[in-house]
Amino acid sequence: MRSNINFLFFILIGVLFTACSFKQNSLEINRYAIDFKSTVNTFENSSKSIYIETPDMNKSFNTNSILYTLKPHLFEEYAKNRWINLPSNMIHNYLVEAVESSNIYKVVLQKRSNIAYDYTLKTNVLNLYHDVEDVNSYAVLKIRFDLVSNKELLKTYSYDKRVKCETTNAYGFVMAINKALDEVSSDLLVQLNKEVK
Repeated sequence: MRSNINFLFFILIGVLFTACSFKQNSLEINRYAIDFKSTVNTFENSSKSIYIETPDMNKSFNTNSILYTLKPHLFEEYAKNRWINLPSNMIHNYLVEAVESSNIYKVVLQKRSNIAYDYTLKTNVLNLYHDVEDVNSYAVLKIRFDLVSNKELLKTYSYDKRVKCETTNAYGFVMAINKALDEVSSDLLVQLNKEVK
């Protein structure tokens, strides 16, 4: 009887150490950023100021997950690829940077403050996803900007971009979406410059 108990004890100890030695494989996550750099257009500085609001974004796309579609109306997320921050925050930061570096406005505000400003730029991102087809894939971006002054809508600028990706993976999509946003911001700056004249 005693030898049976010792035998069971050794088996339990062996199972315990074996179970503890199994190492779970952690999933390595790639983190990507929206990091578009608009073409440097330095315009003549005006005495005007602008407040750039944080973009309103379709909640389905404003997530750390990078979304793709293989079929219409069916979206999936990459398992190993994520945004480093919410897309709305990244787009906001780079829009502010692009407008500041353009030299169009004397003052560019990123947050609401007690400082009076002449214009407000409202941004609405409707679509931001990776469309994967058989051989090719595309970065899809639908974005609208509203320029407001004294609570009155002055102008709306709408962009519907579909940029071909160099590769069909998440990295190819990130590079293409940055290119799309660069094109959009470059054109937007030209339009904003016309408005202040």
